[in-house]
Amino acid sequence: MNPITYLTLLFASANGPQPTVECKSHFDTSVNMNVYTTVDLKPEYPGGAAAWGRFVNRNFREENIGTVNNCNVKIKMIITAEGEIVKVVALNGDAEVKEPNELEKEVVRMVRKSGRWVPGVCEGKQVTAEYVQTLSPCNR
Repeated sequence: MNPITYLTLLFASANGPQPTVECKSHFDTSVNMNVYTTVDLKPEYPGGAAAWGRFVNRNFREENIGTVNNCNVKIKMIITAEGEIVKVVALNGDAEVKEPNELEKEVVRMVRKSGRWVPGVCEGKQVTAEYVQTLSPCNR
């Protein structure tokens, strides 16, 4: 056994089994499907956080937002097991915003344009999952 393999096995056994997250889901009537709110692996943009940051920088249209004092927007996405975004909404706390402002509308527009994502994973299977993120896309 080579030294690297030995050290890898030793390190893995010293840490013991990794804790698993209990996957939780509920039926979301707005999309008419079972949606996981807790998963082993969260959905992510293809290429990871760096690629997502580049996408936001290229596709956010600041001219669409008018004047805003706070450029933070919390959004919730529902991403299917196939990676399709089926719902994007702005959030105020944990509540969905019923009448989004110009900034929230622009962020939702941009996210819808982002294409397929890498879906969430629960117990080794790709699942439809909710993903919540706060974006600060303005260059002000």
